[in-house]
Amino acid sequence: MKGKPPPMKDESQLKGEGDRFLMDCIQRGDPAAFQQLVERFTGRLAAYATRRAAGTGIDPEDAVQETFLGLLQSMEKDRHRLGEVRSLEAYLFQILRNKIIDLSAKRPEAHGLRRIPIASEDSDGKVKGHEPIASVGSPSSYLQRDEEAQVRIRILADILDEVVSLLKEEKNFRDLKILELLFLSGLKNRDIAALVGTSEPTVTRAKQDALERLARAAARHPLCGRNSALHDDEVHTSDLIRRVWRQNLISCVKRSTLGAYALGTLERGWKDYIAFHLEHVSCETCAANLEDLQTEGKVNRRRAKERVFASSIGFLRLLGGR
Repeated sequence: MKGKPPPMKDESQLKGEGDRFLMDCIQRGDPAAFQQLVERFTGRLAAYATRRAAGTGIDPEDAVQETFLGLLQSMEKDRHRLGEVRSLEAYLFQILRNKIIDLSAKRPEAHGLRRIPIASEDSDGKVKGHEPIASVGSPSSYLQRDEEAQVRIRILADILDEVVSLLKEEKNFRDLKILELLFLSGLKNRDIAALVGTSEPTVTRAKQDALERLARAAARHPLCGRNSALHDDEVHTSDLIRRVWRQNLISCVKRSTLGAYALGTLERGWKDYIAFHLEHVSCETCAANLEDLQTEGKVNRRRAKERVFASSIGFLRLLGGR
């Protein structure tokens, strides 16, 4: 690689001073900070929920409302939880995905409730009663509790981000496309080669090169002495990479870049890569961001933001009063 990676620092994972400051303010119960969060993310979350919930009977606005409430609830349970989060956007999308799963299964956990252990049942044998979720957690937990697994996931997310960021910096879109398809699609090498417009041996070399880069980056990581992100088992490693890549939006493009793509002002290489990322990688997060950019300012989006803020402000006051 041409670029030299910067030394890794063992610090809070949440990217961006702005995001850290915003979440600190929200943890103190600042309504202006929370409103800023709602204004910033509601549109893209609603676009994503609309796509994912199509045909399920789930109201996308309900799912988004539950997402912001879920964020506040997770902060109320553990004020240090954000120290384990790399990307505020990725964290919100992960909560939303879990909420859609819960809502589609009609689980009370989606609404911050849990079944009472001893309660009456209706004629169908379904438990009637529910009570607020206990502070010990719920089936809809958003971070794994196993500390060792968490360290491994953090290392892997950091080193994937480093490798992908350098590929973007170098505008090496061919290898970036190959890695996305290798780790996210499950396609065979020959099919990947056909989609990218290269040879099968090139795909094989790109994967091996990527794994070597990841291993070198892992060796430099400040936490590598405590754990290892990569395993000898290639199948296990590929599965873990796929999960961490998707959850952390590793190869997703910046919103400003998507805006330039929508306006048709991007240079050819970036334009081609984003089209590939949307069409062949089928990135629903970037598709939702793009859709939101194209519909910004519409009345239904403003209404959704107002509804989310109004429904969550009471819980925010409780958070700030702790």
